[in-house]
Amino acid sequence: MYLCNPGIDVKGLTLLEISMRKSILGTLIAVAVMSISVATAQSDGTTTGNVVEIDVPAPALDGNLLDSSVVQEAAVYLPPGYDEDRDRRFPTIYLLHGIFDDHGVWVENFNVPEILDRLIADGKIPELIVVMPNGGNKYGGGFYRNSPVSGNWADYIADDLVSFIDENYRTLSDQESRAVVGHSMGGYGALNLAMNRPGIFSVVWALSPCCLAAVDDLSFGNDAWQRAAKIKGPEDLQQLIDSRDFYPIAALGLLAAFSPDVDAAPIYGKFPFDVVRGEIVIDDVQFDKYLDALPVRQVRHARKNLRSLRGLALDVGLGDQFLHIPAGTLEFSQRLGDERIPHLLDIYAGDHRQFIGERLETIVIPWVADRMRFETDD
Repeated sequence: MYLCNPGIDVKGLTLLEISMRKSILGTLIAVAVMSISVATAQSDGTTTGNVVEIDVPAPALDGNLLDSSVVQEAAVYLPPGYDEDRDRRFPTIYLLHGIFDDHGVWVENFNVPEILDRLIADGKIPELIVVMPNGGNKYGGGFYRNSPVSGNWADYIADDLVSFIDENYRTLSDQESRAVVGHSMGGYGALNLAMNRPGIFSVVWALSPCCLAAVDDLSFGNDAWQRAAKIKGPEDLQQLIDSRDFYPIAALGLLAAFSPDVDAAPIYGKFPFDVVRGEIVIDDVQFDKYLDALPVRQVRHARKNLRSLRGLALDVGLGDQFLHIPAGTLEFSQRLGDERIPHLLDIYAGDHRQFIGERLETIVIPWVADRMRFETDD
């Protein structure tokens, strides 16, 4: 793990500390610390928090063209002491899931409630509330980004959801007491919110964030784009969705969020290219608009918002199956360094999902909680 800190430049990366090790993946010619985290054992007699399933009004999604409901599901973790002191208020971490997942992944796959119970019982974090919203749609997800096609998902999180949680639970309802953590598409969403919705969250961690740069499997060299471009009518679209073919459906989700076109039924996205005799020919104007949605293009204009954060971190496994994620994460970190924006970049030996639960427990949640304001800090 290393801290990116303005002023020390090594091989293009702004770093405070550099370490290299040999990992299970072989000798890595990279600036990184390889680490595999091991979850801590649960303490005997651990008291448990409570997970509540809720429905959240989502007026920000009204009028979307992908049939997403204006009432969205979410899960809320309330710590063991929530019901013991009715005057006590708690900070809140928001967890944003990845594409083709839903909010249940945090409970069912990554075991977040058990992780929080152990961390609290072992005194590694103070008690806090954790909110796990849904961010999925029929294209796999709305990328927590505003779009006239997929809906205003950034506004849903920052306005509708945060307001609902603050009104219905005993939160510390200020920026310093809110954090957002996201995985994959949710990592993109966490960074998008940090850059474009200032004043809501003060600490941000992006786990294996997708879609930061148009490289490798996210580039138009991936034939999924051509397969998606073959859709001509509603039947073709439904057939593709039913197939659950990852990349072409994800391409439609990217178009709806990054390159929306309300007149381009049935997919409602404008391709930044034409297919001529089986070859992709880039539309420079539309491609530039598409690129504007990528975080590597947004760092400079968002530097004031990013510098105002109490903590900014991103991580990636060098064995990530989605090749654009390691490349995009490193490029994004470089852009942050270019703008002298302090941040933590953690590169480890792992794939896209392999150690998410362990990392949440041993690194991410303690690091995030340490930078949030708690009631006892006043």
